[in-house]
Amino acid sequence: MGVSLVRIDYGLFGLNPPHTHPRSTEILTVLKGCLHVGFVTSNPENKHFDKVLNKGDVFVFPKGLVHYQYNNRTSNTVAIAALSSQNP
Repeated sequence: MGVSLVRIDYGLFGLNPPHTHPRSTEILTVLKGCLHVGFVTSNPENKHFDKVLNKGDVFVFPKGLVHYQYNNRTSNTVAIAALSSQNP
């Protein structure tokens, strides 16, 4: 059983573009600042879920779904993400 832990620093208007983790679920916690996050469900619905997170908020990105994070503020944001695989 492996787990990956990542610290992500988002600059002003920084973007982590849409991507997937085919082998893991991701749990993201905002440590500083504010972050707009979202993901898109699989076929046939392809529904978009998004939320604005503030310091201390947590969001789960389900395994294999396209997701993104965007710092839409004028200050830096820091988050930490845990992924349920050593090779997400």
